[in-house]
Amino acid sequence: MIKKLLENSLVRFLVVGGINTLVTYAIFVGLGLVIPPSIAYLVAFVLGLAWVVFGSSRFVFRASGGGPGRLVAFAALYLIVLGLGQLVIHLVKPDGFWPLVLTSVIVIAITTPLNYLGGRFIFRGQSDPAAHDKEELTT
Repeated sequence: MIKKLLENSLVRFLVVGGINTLVTYAIFVGLGLVIPPSIAYLVAFVLGLAWVVFGSSRFVFRASGGGPGRLVAFAALYLIVLGLGQLVIHLVKPDGFWPLVLTSVIVIAITTPLNYLGGRFIFRGQSDPAAHDKEELTT
């Protein structure tokens, strides 16, 4: 059952992204209590970037080619999404634990779909053809 679920790139994205989100969420909220939230978000984002770039390319989108250019493009996508997250934080101006939690939920709701759709676009055509065929049947 789990193996069948992991044939779908969206499920794999949620696993990699979920782990990254939990870790970076805790870092953001924890640091946001002692340093400005925009800096806390930046630190959490940078710490999660390498995990997401490499985890997404190989595990989520099963990219087997394309070279470093695709990884750079994916990292660039995440930097654009970072800017959107920073904009939300700037507009909300969270102060305290619960406002930080709410702001983080808003940022996640906006950025998660953008990251997935952007990743699918960037790594399109670079996956293992057999894995891609299976995925098309399940999505």
